[in-house]
Amino acid sequence: MRSLSLLLLVACGGDPGELRQQVGYRDGGDGGANSGERGTVKVSEILWTGSVTNDGVWDKSDIFVELRNEGMRPMNLSGWQLEVSGDLTKTWLIPDSDTIIEVGEHLVIATKDTGCFPEVDYFLPDLELPYNAPFRITLVDADERLIEPAGSRDMPPFAGGYDGRVARSMEKIEIMFGGRGTEPHAWHYYTDAPVDVPNNDKIAAHCAEATLASPGRANSPDYSGAYASGSFE
Repeated sequence: MRSLSLLLLVACGGDPGELRQQVGYRDGGDGGANSGERGTVKVSEILWTGSVTNDGVWDKSDIFVELRNEGMRPMNLSGWQLEVSGDLTKTWLIPDSDTIIEVGEHLVIATKDTGCFPEVDYFLPDLELPYNAPFRITLVDADERLIEPAGSRDMPPFAGGYDGRVARSMEKIEIMFGGRGTEPHAWHYYTDAPVDVPNNDKIAAHCAEATLASPGRANSPDYSGAYASGSFE
């Protein structure tokens, strides 16, 4: 694991307006080594609530954003931008690194290595999200092309929450043609329903009972019983 510094590009301001909405699609051979294609890297999970230790200590700043590579080739996200807009407006540049997100794998960006998520890919200390207020996360590649939006600038978070006892993340329903990240029905609360492979093993043991999330792993079943697949098979 490595702790990477974060370059803050935009601290605050008004509504930034709509992002670049290019309609052209890459064939995998054009663009640079860090170029993506719209929709191939998804924002798959967001813990905006902060973490809770098993003895009830809540840390609102201990958040993470998970990305999933649903494309056809491994990706290096050096130079990509993570934009947050809504009640909070900031943009961060993901620093250069040799970290690769393989096809079908997840990459997790957290704020600290001293909280409940010590085993993630990037630690970006200044990353923040509004608490229980509207926000949209937008992923933009090194060529400043829109890759994936998630959430809403006008609506409260689609899922997730802290009830004074446990915190739950907001998870994407990873099914074929599962909907856009800006649509509420594409998201659900983390559930602690049984799964074949543990999906909370990257949460520190002293937090695993009260911080309900699946960083770096397949998302939990949604309340309808559908399981995350992330596959076209």
